[in-house]
Amino acid sequence: MRTSAPVYAAVILLLPIVSCDRSDNETGPGDGPADRPIGLYAGRGADEDCVEASRSMFKWMGHAVELLGPQSFQKQDLGKFKLLCFPGGDMYEYAQDISSTGKENIRTYVENGGAYIGICGGAYFASERVVWLENQLQMEPLRLYEGTARGPLNEVILYPAYGMCKIVFVESEHPITSEQPDSAWVLYYWGPALVPDDDRTVTILGRYDQGDAPAVLSFAYGDGRVFLIGAHPEFEEDDDRDGVTFGDELDDQGSDWDLMNRAVLWCLGE
Repeated sequence: MRTSAPVYAAVILLLPIVSCDRSDNETGPGDGPADRPIGLYAGRGADEDCVEASRSMFKWMGHAVELLGPQSFQKQDLGKFKLLCFPGGDMYEYAQDISSTGKENIRTYVENGGAYIGICGGAYFASERVVWLENQLQMEPLRLYEGTARGPLNEVILYPAYGMCKIVFVESEHPITSEQPDSAWVLYYWGPALVPDDDRTVTILGRYDQGDAPAVLSFAYGDGRVFLIGAHPEFEEDDDRDGVTFGDELDDQGSDWDLMNRAVLWCLGE
């Protein structure tokens, strides 16, 4: 979760539903013509900086991006998207605004071969249970992930502060992390530990260095794929290519966008 206030008092942000095409002067690993866009949630509760940084990251990869609101999931036409991403923000408001039908349509989309990426608030939202400040929230999450998302993690960064955290990659054979360094410094802003009900149903790719809780997961959901991360790899603290100034005072000791590009490729089966 990354927002400017506690979960029950988040700043309400409602961005317009628009399609954002990749500009000619941007370069990245996917410099070919885009086909289906990535659907990026930008409804109430989605943090504006998280949306913009994620949009910039996906465009750098070579993907078109379409911003979505809660009504976007009411119809079963999600197959137009190659991937759905829920960025950092208020998972409680995500759950309030997206109807039960919308959540079921998202699950059906992923089960039938779609892909889902959840970053911080989007990882909370994807879970079976959400525990915030030691209390299980009375909300209807997405329930893609059979486990508990628990935060914020005082052992990582003392709440309500934010800062850089070290994530240690523990799975060297997985396509997402096989060519990554042993660890990465990533922005932490109240994100979850992702504790599965059964380790056999997911692959734990990374753990927070402080506390050793699972921080990065991947797993299959039916014929689809899901990638969840509790921290914020979309922000480029040392570079302005993410399109935002938030976190620029921090040092991330290298970009996390290559990790996310590999996550996207894995989610798409490429």
